[in-house]
Amino acid sequence: MFYSFELEQYLGELLPEREELLKEMESQSLQETIPVVTPPVGNFLAFLVNMSHASRILEIGTAIGYSTLWLARGFEGREGKITTIDLNVDRAKRAVGYFKRAGIEDQVEVLFGDARKIIPTLKGDFDFVFVDAAKGEYLDYLNLVLPCIAPGGMLVVDNVLFRGWVVPGSKFAPKYDRLVGHLREFLTNLTQNPDFQTSVLPLGDGVSVSIRKH
Repeated sequence: MFYSFELEQYLGELLPEREELLKEMESQSLQETIPVVTPPVGNFLAFLVNMSHASRILEIGTAIGYSTLWLARGFEGREGKITTIDLNVDRAKRAVGYFKRAGIEDQVEVLFGDARKIIPTLKGDFDFVFVDAAKGEYLDYLNLVLPCIAPGGMLVVDNVLFRGWVVPGSKFAPKYDRLVGHLREFLTNLTQNPDFQTSVLPLGDGVSVSIRKH
């Protein structure tokens, strides 16, 4: 995380009591080292969906469906649909089980496969897109989802600061050079895109929030 674990833990403690299913998923992700958003980021996602009145959401990176549940919570009883994509079939199938237990299976469409191949086949605009998948492919996802985001729609991307290593002068293992380079390129392209107004927040491992201009 970009800031201390203690601060993230404190932010999590400030949240309202989470339902047992979310806690179970958090425990599973820790035990199996499955990358999911932190509870404060999940709460932020629900807040953004609620605030924006989004009704058609695209999620790139399902994992076991933890962030999907938070996105669905943002509907607050409104009609809404989430299309979520993941390459890991086993994890995505587990997510389907969680969706059924949460009672949101009718709101979620799960697509198995490479998002870079699936996104061009999707029909219609989305008013909210959330990306939390392979970090080295973020620029690919950005270029693919741009035509899919409706005017006034929101693009939210997780892990954009990647432990703070995107900051020039940061020291990290050479094996991360290419990944960090990709993330820096993604952030430059996103923040300089004239079609979007973007803010990058040091929440969790870094979250970018972009609104497509009308």
